[in-house]
Amino acid sequence: MNVVYIAIGAVLLLWIAFNLHRRRKNRNKIICVVASSCTGCRRCVKRCQRHVLEVVEDEAGKHAAVKHPDKCTACGDCLGKCKFGALKLIERA
Repeated sequence: MNVVYIAIGAVLLLWIAFNLHRRRKNRNKIICVVASSCTGCRRCVKRCQRHVLEVVEDEAGKHAAVKHPDKCTACGDCLGKCKFGALKLIERA
């Protein structure tokens, strides 16, 4: 039984360490939307926990846009949801 607790604890510690490393690595980055590739499916908008992305409609059609860049932590959660490659991380200005 102790082996199970040790294994669960080790997995939990590795998961926490990976997330902390990912945040430090992407501290100077921000999400960017490639409007020509975006279909407006809203998957990235639903996934973003900080409400950085919104879908806008203009003459080019519906697509995601970064509305609150100051809130973006470059966590990459929205990148994993986009099936069309419309999101990328760039350096902050």
